[in-house]
Amino acid sequence: MNKIYRYTSFESFVDTVIRKKLTFVHPSLWDDPYELHYLYQEIESKFKKSTGKLDTDVLEAILQYIIANKLYAQSWTSLDESDALWRIYFHGGTSLRIAVEREKAKLLEGVEIIEVNYVDSYEETVKKKKDFYGLIGTKRKAFSHENEVRLVKHYKYSDVDDAEEHIKAFFALSGKLSEYFGKINIDQIKEEVDKLVKKLNSNIQEKTQYVSFDKVDNFIDSVMLNPFAPGWVDETLRLFCEKNDLCYLGKSTLYNDF
Repeated sequence: MNKIYRYTSFESFVDTVIRKKLTFVHPSLWDDPYELHYLYQEIESKFKKSTGKLDTDVLEAILQYIIANKLYAQSWTSLDESDALWRIYFHGGTSLRIAVEREKAKLLEGVEIIEVNYVDSYEETVKKKKDFYGLIGTKRKAFSHENEVRLVKHYKYSDVDDAEEHIKAFFALSGKLSEYFGKINIDQIKEEVDKLVKKLNSNIQEKTQYVSFDKVDNFIDSVMLNPFAPGWVDETLRLFCEKNDLCYLGKSTLYNDF
């Protein structure tokens, strides 16, 4: 399919258009408590298999764990329209659907497009998708009706030295690098810990990130309104789209007579 779609509230849409930015959030803020569950399970299994040495699997697990805390995403779908989606993202009947060409989504700086894979169990996940993107793009089959496509932006290590600094920070916060703090004046420890926490985003203090589409011409392909929306919302959205040079398709005709 050439397009992806996002169902959102009227207010969020207006904010997106005015800012010319998409709001990405850490998956821990999503409704499903199992988001990133399969990734964390795989990381934990690597730690458990460790013999206490920093082998390749352990280092990979640490680096992935750090990235998981510095990862932000936004949910889209490959499904152009469905009764379920309009009802899930109802927002009092004033929700709308944004359509974007996949090729234009690929132009967003630092953003990966991940097709979500739906599975029954962790074991099934590991058999099918064991790589990092495969694991963060895995969800339980109960959500398969969403046909989700994830736009993901995460921290990327600039070089080996950068990765090493993050690993040292991880061990320092884990209490496994006591010599790190041994070289610091006791009055400075809290300040240093705060720096490490911020560096690793270990408590997910930074919960959102904005991704600009200002440099992508005509990023939003079209806008469609909830079929249950009242007339005044239809008219207001039409005027807003005209003012911002957006293609407005009007209210969905999903429930119109054949």
